[in-house]
Amino acid sequence: MDTLATSINQFALELSKKLAESAQGKNIFFSSWSISTSLAMVYLGTKGTTAAQMGQVLQFNRDQGVKSSPESGKKRKMEFNSSNSEEIHSDFHTLISEILKPNDDYLLKTANAIYGEKTYPFHNKYLEDMKTYFGAEPQSVNFVEASDQIRKEINSWVERQTEGKIQNLLPDDSVDSTTRMILVNALYFKGIWEHQFLVQNTTEKPFRINETTSKPVQMMFMKKKLQIFHIEKPQAVGLQLYYKSRDLSLLILLPEDINGLVQLEKDITYEKLNEWTSADMMELYEVQLHLPKFKLEDSYDLKSTLSSMGMSDAFSQSKADFSGMSSARNLFLSNVFHKAFVEINEQGTEAAAGTGSEIESRIRVPSIEFNANHPFLFFIRHNKTNSILFYGRLCSP
Repeated sequence: MDTLATSINQFALELSKKLAESAQGKNIFFSSWSISTSLAMVYLGTKGTTAAQMGQVLQFNRDQGVKSSPESGKKRKMEFNSSNSEEIHSDFHTLISEILKPNDDYLLKTANAIYGEKTYPFHNKYLEDMKTYFGAEPQSVNFVEASDQIRKEINSWVERQTEGKIQNLLPDDSVDSTTRMILVNALYFKGIWEHQFLVQNTTEKPFRINETTSKPVQMMFMKKKLQIFHIEKPQAVGLQLYYKSRDLSLLILLPEDINGLVQLEKDITYEKLNEWTSADMMELYEVQLHLPKFKLEDSYDLKSTLSSMGMSDAFSQSKADFSGMSSARNLFLSNVFHKAFVEINEQGTEAAAGTGSEIESRIRVPSIEFNANHPFLFFIRHNKTNSILFYGRLCSP
């Protein structure tokens, strides 16, 4: 399971770099965990080169801890086998069960589904495996005659699954009579802080988008003992904010330079992020924290992004091999739609003061001001599994 979490996190960083290429200076927010999970559902039905390409993009075939090179990439392609695939899906089952465990302290709602044109029936074994590993049931639908009705039904289902937070996942004209198979995935998260921000401390402050432009934002404030980590190259400072019960954390990476985000994104790798955010690197500081309130909702049509990352065959009518899913020829993935929503505000409840925090409060610790008043990266992490659930870049609240 650790290996799978590493693969998902590596994929998160690779995908973020790809999305950043076409979104300079814009906010980015997506759930790498949700996208990986839904693509793995498709991967279960692929064979041959289609499977090898997907495995490589999703980092499933990667030897953990080994630096990637073109030669090792070729070797990994050759080494792909079905037992590896079964192990991956079994690990997904364990990971999904752990992350989606019912919890009173936060709300995590996911909606992952595959919809295939009904003239391309799914194999029974594939349907059984999907239920076993993912708790999901691929749907055979009538894209040929009723594509818009199907689109509306899918949108309603996603909306119900995410408590009404994610609406209209599939925009108008996103499916039509030529659609063969689409993948939809959405994840909604609402968490309560371990230490809440007091509403009366929120004031209007400038957020510096760049050296010449700023905009007024609602800036929250708290003074608390929090975990800080320092990044030397490129210069940045990081902060960990726990959600109640400490199962999840918000990790913020704030470049020291107002224009330092581009360099930070360029330099960041999964290995570096893992090192920066490890428990050894965290130090307790008395922090004066300024953090903007913000809401982000982002939609992605991931076909071109995933193709350019190396899994083009899955989207090609002449090359896609989904023989593990259906015996019908010419089945291919028409599109992958993703939408994620997050809201960061003051809400939360003060954690009950246990002995630990009483002792901690007597320890003298260095103080620091952490002023998130210019662009930064943030992650929401499931701590027990070390899985990045969400990746975000805030350029303008």
